[in-house]
Formats: sequence, structure tokens, C-alpha cells
Amino acid sequence: MKILKSVSIILSLALCSCAQNQENLTGLNVSSLAAPPTITNVKIQNYKPQTGNVFQNIFVSNFSVKASHGQLQWSTARDGLPDTIKTSSVYTYGFSINSPESVVTGFADLVLYNAGINLTQQNLMYCAANQMGSTSNDIISYNDSRSPGSPLSTLGLRDCEKSYIGLNPNTFDFNKNGIPDYLEIRCGLNPLNSNEAFVSTAGDGVANIDKCKMNIPIDESASTSANQQFAYHYVHATQPDGSMTFNVTNIPILNDGQDNFLVFYITETNLTTNATSLYTAYAILKSGYSGRTLQFDYWAKTPATFTNQQILVP
Repeated sequence: MKILKSVSIILSLALCSCAQNQENLTGLNVSSLAAPPTITNVKIQNYKPQTGNVFQNIFVSNFSVKASHGQLQWSTARDGLPDTIKTSSVYTYGFSINSPESVVTGFADLVLYNAGINLTQQNLMYCAANQMGSTSNDIISYNDSRSPGSPLSTLGLRDCEKSYIGLNPNTFDFNKNGIPDYLEIRCGLNPLNSNEAFVSTAGDGVANIDKCKMNIPIDESASTSANQQFAYHYVHATQPDGSMTFNVTNIPILNDGQDNFLVFYITETNLTTNATSLYTAYAILKSGYSGRTLQFDYWAKTPATFTNQQILVP
């Protein structure tokens, strides 16, 4: 138990420097880009918050594509670790590019990598069966059509991961800064720190929460030509019937859109209790989505459709 506790401390402390670990790529020019990226767009219609709630935030992310140092990199596992990092660090961490949990069942490769938990230390990690799920229901769980018959793939933080890190398995936003815990880790933020989202790590005046929404690195300037081209654009409008429409444009894609994994997070706040709620969905693009708009109605119409809904792509 003492050894497991020490690994837990390593996990929680190492999150403070996870951005530096993820972005430790050398030899790349951060201000150059050969050509504008191929992009797609998303339009979410007929959104209305649940009764008693008000809209808080929307986050859209292409989990298949990682922007870093003026380049777009493919993530086969869709877990925030580019294939290049998984391949170059295989002897240290043992990661496979095909799975988000490729070495320790119940622990995301991204979490292990950010915490620097190497192959030797990974043998000390354990996730009990009763902690393999998500009490706060904030994980994306899906059948990967690229691997028929395989177990469900999971993107998010299981209860055991939250416990090791020091988060509360019952909540999706431990520090109450408006960003789901898993997204904070993907964006290079520490979900234990409530203030980090509202400062500018790169010192360029753009808050980390905004860069997280734009899907560009928090430790790079938003004004480089590459990051200006990579940054998502969010616009929302209120319709006459009181519903809202969200337009998220300039979403970089690779592989002409084929198998690009788009994830949608909407958070709300209760007017009476200030409690927050999370509604998630995902879509797997097909080839030929360059320049197109994926348009659909808001999914959370009944309790059964609040989270983890697949948006079918025409």
C-alpha cells in the first residue's frame, strides 16, 4: 500500500508539468507552416439547457489531431498522445499507438506519460473492478470500427485514475473552473489547480481556457502563423424561440476526415444550487469532410441522451 500511495503522489504532482512533457519536441519551427490546414466545421442546433440550468461552456475537439510546434500530428488512439511520441517512447513506457490504455488496464497512456510513470513503475499500478467505470459519467466509451470485436475503447478518466490523481470520482470538474477534468489534462492543465485556466502560460494574453477551446498548445503563442491557422472559432446565437445555435469552424482534420474523432462537451450550471452538469457526444468523420459542415440537433433531449451519444455522420 505504501508503494501504491507513492505512485499516487507522483501522478498528482507530475500533472503540474504535464504540458512541458507533452510538448517536448525539438527541431520544429513554431512560426512556420507550409500551407493552411484542411479543416471541417460543426453546427449544433436547437440547444436549450435543462430546466433550472443555464449554459456555461462548450468545448469541441478533434481527438485524432494534435497541434504542436507548427505541425498537425495524428493520434491513432485518439488519446492526446501523437503517434510520434508513442513510437519514440515505446522503450520507456511501452505504449502502443492503437489503444488509449495500451499498457495498464484502467489507466490512460496520457496520464501515465504526463506523470512519467515508466514501465517499471507501471507494474505497481492497479485498478479494481469497481473503479473501472466513471461515477460522474464523463467518459467517452465507444466501439472502434477499425478493430471489430475489440472491447469498448474509453477516453476519459476512470474512477481509479481520479482517485490516484487526487480528484473526486463523483465530479467531472474537480476545481470548478468550467473545464472537465479530462480535457484539462489533454490541454496540459492541472485539474487540481482552479486558477491555471485563467492565466496565460505562454504570456501572450490569451487565457489557457481559451486555448483549450481553440485546441492549440497553452505554452505556445496564439499569434504564430501556425496557431492562428489551427485555432478553432466559436460563435453562438440565440434564436427567436429561445434556443441556441453553436457554430464551431476551422477545425483542422487529417486523412481527408476519415476516422477523425470529434468530441463535444457542453456544461451547464444550476441557477439554484450552482451545481454543474456535463453533456457529451462524439462523431467519427468519414472521408471527404474537408471544407464541409457536420450539422445536427442538440442530443440531450431526455435523460437517456445526456452523455456519451454518437452523432451519426451522413
